[in-house]
Amino acid sequence: MKIIIAGAGKLGRRIAEIVKDKHAVTVIEEDESRCNYIEKLLAVRAIHGDACDPGVLTEAGADSSDVLVAATGHDEDNLVISVLAKNEFKIKKVIAAVRNPKNQWLYNRSWGVDVALDSAHIMAQIIQEEASLRDLVTLLKLREGEVTVTEITVSPKSKMAGKLIKDIDIPDRCVMAAILRGTSILVPSDEEAIKTGDEILFITHPDVEQELRSLT
Repeated sequence: MKIIIAGAGKLGRRIAEIVKDKHAVTVIEEDESRCNYIEKLLAVRAIHGDACDPGVLTEAGADSSDVLVAATGHDEDNLVISVLAKNEFKIKKVIAAVRNPKNQWLYNRSWGVDVALDSAHIMAQIIQEEASLRDLVTLLKLREGEVTVTEITVSPKSKMAGKLIKDIDIPDRCVMAAILRGTSILVPSDEEAIKTGDEILFITHPDVEQELRSLT
């Protein structure tokens, strides 16, 4: 696939590093020094410019790309990039990082977003863990439907608290991707017991998100 990554911060760099060996990656970065750095570091094509500019997206090859990841540090930029990618360039899969949870409601199809990566602070830690990188790569490969990445904090009254993962009635079309426990990130396994205070990351279809939240 041809993948454009807008933003060469920690998230953008890590995604580029993961997918560059199997896909054609172009990174767009507004900071020239950072742009040059990532081009040399990862040996990927890097465009110096503002991804909110249609001309820059055209130069990056948006008219023939399969996936665009809007991973800048600003929600307003990510949303503008997403709507341009979907509406102007007809990119099949648009993935956008939500930097401020209060803005999550904006990340939907009307803004061109197919996949919203919420809880950015959790995501930033997950992408540093090799064991859970597959989940992010899986999102990039999705061609149809719509998924979201949702974080749930386990309260003392949660239906999950104290249970083994294998005994939790997780809704269909919902996958437990990672568990943040204190400063550790755990890869879910059937015999792992969920503890109060755990922050759990799920990949889920929007239709079952409400059902998932009923577990809290």
